[in-house]
Amino acid sequence: MNGGQMMKTKKSLIALLICLVLCLTSMVGTRFFLTDGGKVEINDLKIAIASGDTVRFLEYRPVGASAENPVPAVVYSPGNDSTAESVRLCSAELARRGFAVYVPDLLSAGQSSESTGASPTYGFDELINYVYTNLPYVDSTRIGIAGYSKGAGNVMRVMTQYGDEQRNSPETYVKKVDAALIMAPPYSSLAPLATGINLGFGAGLYDPYSRMSYAPVAGYWPGDLSVKTEMKEVVNLGVPGTFSDADMTNPDVKVQIGHAYGSFADNNARVVYNPSDSTHGSGMISSEFTRITVSFFSDALGAPDPIDPANQSFPLLMFFSALGLLAILGLTVPLTLLLLKVPVFSALQQPAGAPSSGLFSKKDWLIFILASVIGGFVPPIMAPVIIQQTSKIFSLTGQGQTGSVFVYGVANNVVVWMLFSGLFLLAMFFLFYNLIHKKNGAKLSDYHLKISLANVGRVLLLAACVVLLCRSVVWFADYFFKVDFRLVDLSLSMMKWSHLKVSLCYVPFFVLYWCINSLIMNGCNRFKGMSEGFNLFLCVLCNVLGTIVVVAVYYTVLFNTGVGIGAPTNWKAYMMLSYMIVSATAGTIINRKIYNATSNLYLGPVVFGTLFTLINTAVYTLPA
Repeated sequence: MNGGQMMKTKKSLIALLICLVLCLTSMVGTRFFLTDGGKVEINDLKIAIASGDTVRFLEYRPVGASAENPVPAVVYSPGNDSTAESVRLCSAELARRGFAVYVPDLLSAGQSSESTGASPTYGFDELINYVYTNLPYVDSTRIGIAGYSKGAGNVMRVMTQYGDEQRNSPETYVKKVDAALIMAPPYSSLAPLATGINLGFGAGLYDPYSRMSYAPVAGYWPGDLSVKTEMKEVVNLGVPGTFSDADMTNPDVKVQIGHAYGSFADNNARVVYNPSDSTHGSGMISSEFTRITVSFFSDALGAPDPIDPANQSFPLLMFFSALGLLAILGLTVPLTLLLLKVPVFSALQQPAGAPSSGLFSKKDWLIFILASVIGGFVPPIMAPVIIQQTSKIFSLTGQGQTGSVFVYGVANNVVVWMLFSGLFLLAMFFLFYNLIHKKNGAKLSDYHLKISLANVGRVLLLAACVVLLCRSVVWFADYFFKVDFRLVDLSLSMMKWSHLKVSLCYVPFFVLYWCINSLIMNGCNRFKGMSEGFNLFLCVLCNVLGTIVVVAVYYTVLFNTGVGIGAPTNWKAYMMLSYMIVSATAGTIINRKIYNATSNLYLGPVVFGTLFTLINTAVYTLPA
């Protein structure tokens, strides 16, 4: 090994060490804020339910909780395609204030069983019963339940069940819950819900379900709950007569947002919340939603440690958790470069030569800019339309968004869009190649499209090694610190083998997209006479600028009109595009660094594509 190679190896080792230190920092910081500096004990537990299925849940238990000093508890249901960890920001804030908190992986998600038909509430009701019956350090007279989105639907189902018991069997009805908080569900009448339980109901000012679920009120913001007849009915169910019949349809008579109608002491309190700092997809990282949750349960159950609800440490928790995810992505490059020194992989180590073509005239630059604008803007603009085709592609019946193999609806949306984007970009590549590079003397063979069968095996084996080593860091974080790495819904966490098998079905789609992207960014968009740093910046810009602009336009319209662009369900497409900004930035940089060391168009995409598949499919929900 010559001096230059030794220096490169040393740099890779230093970079790998830095990334691992950042991962460790993430683990320590995440654990510290999850446990409030050791004041909260986190337990990863499971219970068996009547069907024989298993519900896994996280317990946040204040260290002072005991049979002699029981504490109030909150059982929180996550939403669709979410696990217990997705609620940990709010859980940590409640636990800081002395509440014991219980959050399940709903059946078919995370580490719980995959049987969705075993429980109408996916195990949520069974967990409530367990907390009420089995935990002496929980004050059974002060139990609250909460849920977000699909989780809010679970709360409504549980409360309806309690209401049926009240009406049909009052002599045997047992009051297990003292307060219920329903956040951001598609609205349906709350009349069947149990009475004698404090109730909070909330939906974001910009939540699409606020637009879809309530009768519009002329002249008022679509998501403004203060003028909604449905919210006046909610209040009247707890405190009859608060709004007269004439008031119900009079928008000048408003529900006072955040005001407790009735009395928490008398268990008839009704509170309507309408936070303005989030859309549906970002509710679980909303400061206002968190403040509301803490405030409601502090008023309804009494917080043992009454810290101001606005005093929140979860932004730091979110920072440290995201730091680990970014560090894992970062370590893929030095890890790959070091593995290339291993004899079995050394044949792949062929540093990239000089670019084969360039932009030599104003016309060349004009064509490049136009092609980049078209290629960068058309896929994100088309995203809401494209993902509507998911059911036609993945479902044998043409109904729903899943099939017998591809069971993860959110991932199906992503790969359908990626298929369209990849094929569109491939067409743009051939057009640009024929207009610019071919006349400038470049040949398709200059882009290293061919690969031997032996090198295919090396690429797959090396990618498997990188991913397994990254997963070993995730295992270490889970085993020793009981944390994972996540940025909102992008996460690297432990997976059951059955979930991993499902995730692997999606790998070819991600890899195909990134192979096409690699062909464009590492072949077509490398230009003679352009510095590597500026060229990499240009490639990142080509991959993310259009998406950033499209997402910014959507949210600008949403925050100025309350309705966004197009159908209310389009928010899912724009959330997907928001995550693609992170993916595209990381993927462009990682693929270029690996390409520079190997001149291989496929190694970076297989490494990054496989890892990002696992990030996108860390949890899935089977069709109910």
